[in-house]
Amino acid sequence: MATHPTAQPLVNIDHQSTHYLREQLISEITRLERQLEQLRVGDNNRDYSLQQTYREMIHSRRGMLASLPPQYHC
Repeated sequence: MATHPTAQPLVNIDHQSTHYLREQLISEITRLERQLEQLRVGDNNRDYSLQQTYREMIHSRRGMLASLPPQYHC
């Protein structure tokens, strides 16, 4: 069985430039959570597939946010 070296990142991430992406993801998560809440309380037809789609989009963006390098404040 062949062994593989430890995986190395393919790109060099500039930690300073992730600020905009972090803010964008937080904004999108907030917007999607609000829209999901509106669906929950305002939709008499209870479109569960649309609610699930919103949950998946929120989950995806939270995953991207968690994968960003830590943000340091000087």
